[in-house]
Amino acid sequence: MKVAILTQYFPPEPIARLSALVRRLLADGHTVEVLTALPNRPAGRYYPGYHRTLVMEEQVMDVRVVRTYVWPYIGNVLWKRLLNYGSFMLSAVWGGQRLSRFDVLYVYHPPLTISFPAFLISRLRHKPFVYDVQDVWPEAGLAAGAVKPGFIYRSISRWARWAYTRAANLIVLAPEFVPFLTKAGVPLGKIKIIPNWADEAIYYPAQASDGRATLGIAGHQFVVMYAGNMGSTHGVDTILEAARLLENRADIVFVFVGTGPEYERLTRLRDTLSLNNVRFLGYVQPDGMPVFLAMADMLVVHLRRADSGAVSLPSRMMAYMASARPMLIASDGAPRALVDRLSCGITCEPENPRAMADAIEGITGEPERLRQMGLNGRQAYLDEFSEEKNVRRLIELLEESSETGRE
Repeated sequence: MKVAILTQYFPPEPIARLSALVRRLLADGHTVEVLTALPNRPAGRYYPGYHRTLVMEEQVMDVRVVRTYVWPYIGNVLWKRLLNYGSFMLSAVWGGQRLSRFDVLYVYHPPLTISFPAFLISRLRHKPFVYDVQDVWPEAGLAAGAVKPGFIYRSISRWARWAYTRAANLIVLAPEFVPFLTKAGVPLGKIKIIPNWADEAIYYPAQASDGRATLGIAGHQFVVMYAGNMGSTHGVDTILEAARLLENRADIVFVFVGTGPEYERLTRLRDTLSLNNVRFLGYVQPDGMPVFLAMADMLVVHLRRADSGAVSLPSRMMAYMASARPMLIASDGAPRALVDRLSCGITCEPENPRAMADAIEGITGEPERLRQMGLNGRQAYLDEFSEEKNVRRLIELLEESSETGRE
């Protein structure tokens, strides 16, 4: 099978799903080519060794990679984000001409704009495309505050419906997202549930180290950690407000690992609130993450409230589960349902600092319960979310779609 992958993000940008998929495709004897953008995330600037160009080719992970122009940006200024998405949307159409013959096109979404070159390349080559929907639009835009009800929302809804119904098959991360696609007119039989997995070379049950000492954190202190992207969807303000409510608890400290569009604003908010119980560490290389996760007593996932419920399942949850760390999930929808079903963490209402503070304060005195939740998460990861299990399902879907395209 000859597989072409279309994605705005690809290694050296950290994206475990695509790295694992490429490795397994090659190991199984398939041919792979990739059409992607010049790497610029998570910093919003080109990686060393790359520069502004319309198109270039290179070898990454032993596959031919065609890279096309993207205007680098990371932030929440709408017109700049649209320029980032739109620049690759247009350049990818041009770059698609450089792809060799393929049997099936695998398309990684987000952003929604990638559906335009996906459709054109698929149509011009007369080959099917499989659409991997990580965030369901336009509902994800509403949840992030990037889209408001009205003309723009209706326009994006029509675009999303058009994109979803053009794919040979669609992938979503959890059962809760299926109704959004069937409502958009996608036949149920075309929708497959294939969750994300963690980079298992990085995320595993690491032994606690002396990392706390380097941060000035005492061994007896309870570490609440947020590790991952800090974007508008994640409502990290709520965690800072919870930290403010717990300032009188000298035994509780909040650690933030990662960066993102909201990072600078959040660090300023920390300074404005004079929160001495908060540490911002910035971006950490993926291979350094086990040390930080091992020092956390509880890892927080927060998603802003949306009328439709949570329309994403953050991949960091799989990383936390693979690392055998207990979670605090402040979200509606799929993330909350997952933790409740697997007993791998506790939950609270999103965008409610008091509820979060109470949940944290209530769990600090239950170390055995925390340990068991971490073990539950690790076992559930092995049973349901492992790379071996789900990358195989993804390849089987590509093979099925490829065969359908030959009929």
